[in-house]
Amino acid sequence: MDRAIKIIGIAVMIVLLTTAAAAGDHGEAAHHGFDWMGFLGKLVNATILFGGLIFLLRKPVIEFLTHKSLGIKTDILQREENVKTTTSQLEEIGKRLEKIELEVTRMKEAAQENGIEEQKRIEELGKKEAQRILDLTDAEISNRVENSVRNLKARIADLTIEHFKADVEKQLDKKAHENIIEKNIEISGDIIERE
Repeated sequence: MDRAIKIIGIAVMIVLLTTAAAAGDHGEAAHHGFDWMGFLGKLVNATILFGGLIFLLRKPVIEFLTHKSLGIKTDILQREENVKTTTSQLEEIGKRLEKIELEVTRMKEAAQENGIEEQKRIEELGKKEAQRILDLTDAEISNRVENSVRNLKARIADLTIEHFKADVEKQLDKKAHENIIEKNIEISGDIIERE
């Protein structure tokens, strides 16, 4: 209501100013008096015109402004909600990133520990395998040495027997051979008599 009164007051002022200006232009030519009837007629016309406009447009303008203000409020509230949601999402993403960084750090540490353990295990297996190869090599060498010694002893024995045989054959003539046979027969006879 106060707004309507202000609008009417502004309309009256505009009409007065335009009427005074128009009267000033016509009055100098005709006479120096003020035309109150013309002024009141214009004032009534302006009041009816602006009053009618205000009366007719007041509800649609109020509804439009109300709707517009509600839309703006809704938009502001929605934007505030979006800002809150976005802020909470950013905080959550930040927390997730921190967790991911911690997980990556833990994974790196675990990978390093596993790598060190795997390296130790491989080194241990390598040492065991090297020791096994050394043991097998020692056993193989021992076996070969023993075989070589046996072969050498057998060869020496064969050579000794052959040498002894050759010596015996050289030293054993027919007469010595007959003496040995006779001694063996005598020894055999003595053994038979004892039984």
